[in-house]
Amino acid sequence: MQYAQADDILSLKVILNTLKERDTDMPQVDSQEEYHLVDLLYPSEEKKRACIERGTQISKLPQDYVTNLELDLLSRLICPENSLNALRILTQLTTDPDVLNYRLDILEDFLNVPQLEAVLYENVHKLYINEHVNIQKLGLADSFYALNTRLGSLKTFIECITNCHEFCQKYQHTFKSEALKGLVEYFASVYNSEYFDEVKRETDECLRILAKGVKSVTVGINFDDMMRPVEAMLLSVSTDLIKKKGRFDWIFKHLDGDATRAIGKTHSLYNENGGTNDLEAPLFRELKEINSEYISHLDRAIRAYFKKSTEDILTFESQMSFYIGAKRIIDAVRARGLEMTRPKYLSMEERKLDAKGIFDLSFYTQMVASNPIGSLKDKIITNDSRMDDDGRFFVLTGANNGGKTTYTRAVGIIQVLAQAGVYVPCTSCEISPVDFIYTHFPKEEEVGLNTSRFTQECKQFKVTVDNATRYSMLLLNESIQSTPPTECVYIATELTKIFRCIGVRGVYATHLLELAKSLDKINETVEGDTKLVSIVTTVDTTADNKRLYKIVRSAPQEFGYAKTIYEKFGVSFDEVKKRMEKEKA
Repeated sequence: MQYAQADDILSLKVILNTLKERDTDMPQVDSQEEYHLVDLLYPSEEKKRACIERGTQISKLPQDYVTNLELDLLSRLICPENSLNALRILTQLTTDPDVLNYRLDILEDFLNVPQLEAVLYENVHKLYINEHVNIQKLGLADSFYALNTRLGSLKTFIECITNCHEFCQKYQHTFKSEALKGLVEYFASVYNSEYFDEVKRETDECLRILAKGVKSVTVGINFDDMMRPVEAMLLSVSTDLIKKKGRFDWIFKHLDGDATRAIGKTHSLYNENGGTNDLEAPLFRELKEINSEYISHLDRAIRAYFKKSTEDILTFESQMSFYIGAKRIIDAVRARGLEMTRPKYLSMEERKLDAKGIFDLSFYTQMVASNPIGSLKDKIITNDSRMDDDGRFFVLTGANNGGKTTYTRAVGIIQVLAQAGVYVPCTSCEISPVDFIYTHFPKEEEVGLNTSRFTQECKQFKVTVDNATRYSMLLLNESIQSTPPTECVYIATELTKIFRCIGVRGVYATHLLELAKSLDKINETVEGDTKLVSIVTTVDTTADNKRLYKIVRSAPQEFGYAKTIYEKFGVSFDEVKKRMEKEKA
């Protein structure tokens, strides 16, 4: 596109005709210059379709685990600005190790190249929030002001691409993941394309001209023999103000025969009916039409560019935010003296979990709130979890407030994060993916003798036993507590037998000691490849049964937890009797 020099008259008619002669909306991309931003979640379209299809299928199953594992909180921690997207990734429960390792490689690039977060967040996120949103809100540009704003958005987009390209060129040898290597190629292909170069030149030129502004309009008037104006026409639009000259200079300036072409129609003073026309109104109407025609054409060109260039950016931005959020959590956890690590994936057939030093991220956030500074290493007790042929389903017993719920939830969160393709809260982890996570965490106020509550529990367990497989995980917390104690033990035992038959792996946190005591017998009498094992929360019996929050494999233990608490508050019979005798004396 060619423009007149700054000191020349800017003819919109000439520019418009030039655009139309090209017979296309600028800019256009050669078929050989087709390129797409890399997908940060899936290494191929085939695997993407498979994962999405699986996510759709499991979304039809009970979603209690989302609430019970507090995944909504975790999603907000990862992506405060787009928690729904983070939750979608977490609840997809991806089982393909190729996809999961693909994501982990990307996450490690973010961890190993700290500058990556800053550059991408500043440029891609800024583009999405400030530019793409603005371009959509502007609507159709119909004025020079709107056009100037639109071109400013395009200018910012160009700057973002340039910044990302220059950064990628500087750090390209540092990236290890296939995705980030592909990102280097993407920005290089865009930046070095003839298409992008043309857009930069024309955007700069448009902005330069518009910066001067349209300052004046030149109108031509034809006179009759009596020097009366009979015709008027629009001659040009100028970026300069018309300068005042001598009184008569301008009158006779063109008497030497110079011709001036109109850029619009000729408007006659007299109409065909013998009457007269208003010359001023059609001139201004024509000026608006010419401006709108030119601006609308360029506007469509800009929209076409944004549509092509930002389609992938929108997806990329949301995916990028997920990794940045995950990185920030990892950095924060490590700064507080704890650890998150890369999981090693085992086959689904192995049905194993071997994680050391696990902790509950939900509990971690609570501790951060009450301890805003300093290390949490001594305040958060970590545990180990191992599920294999020596034990896949665990009945967890122990004192109230001993860490049973926290441990059970921690096991579930590790499974979810591992199948999202991010680091898990522990020091080491080998893990087999599960096909789904079933949970049952009755609220405290729902635990107790309640017939309707028990009916609801039965309905929930019916869905679980009908759909769970040997590749499923089951997490129960104080389940089957809403009937008389004898019936609770009977029903819980029956369910545990079913879990062994199905082959699920998981944790059942409960106060039903009789159930825990019967596990060996169930293993002997019920056929299945899930071994049932008793685990307990430990206490220090030398310090009034002080809770240690460590989980160990052990037979259920009957300590006087309630008795200890009861006596601590001085309401035992002996304490009251001593006090009364002392008062009498």
